[in-house]
Amino acid sequence: MIISNVHDFHFVMDRGMKEKIKNLYFFRGFKSVSRMIGKILEVLTPVIGKEHKWGEQRLSKYKAVCDDPEVIREHTHVYVPSELYRELKLLHQDLNFYSIAQLVRWLVDLFLTLVDVYKDDIFRVLDKLFARWRSDDKAAQLTMRKFIRQLWKIIRFLPGRNRLITIYNSEYSPFWILRI
Repeated sequence: MIISNVHDFHFVMDRGMKEKIKNLYFFRGFKSVSRMIGKILEVLTPVIGKEHKWGEQRLSKYKAVCDDPEVIREHTHVYVPSELYRELKLLHQDLNFYSIAQLVRWLVDLFLTLVDVYKDDIFRVLDKLFARWRSDDKAAQLTMRKFIRQLWKIIRFLPGRNRLITIYNSEYSPFWILRI
């Protein structure tokens, strides 16, 4: 039995956004928009992680694919690595996005906006930003003693008798589920 390592994600986007993606010159080597979007999502993986930790609740508000009802919407399939799709699902759930498609459109729009601002330097700027984020995360990392103390404070105030705490590994998969 062969197990696929990618997830076929289908969503709708407006034609203008799709054309902008097709015209990105640093993705000329890719033959399909699907692969280009997949690469954009892979590049923005640190943004997904940062948004997951510090992002605001979206309150499951519907956001139209495009503000102009006359603009043509097109169906798009993106083949996303399973780990990345899992991160998108968790971000969708935890920040209460209306849909994963809305989240993907937001990420692609963010990337296109950054391309408009930084042009050729986009990847250099993103690398510097992500390096700074890693440095900040490392500086703010709790010692094991402080981590256990913080966890104990959280556990004490959880309601109910049978409480579950799920600990995730670095691939956002449940690593350990504790019944307290």
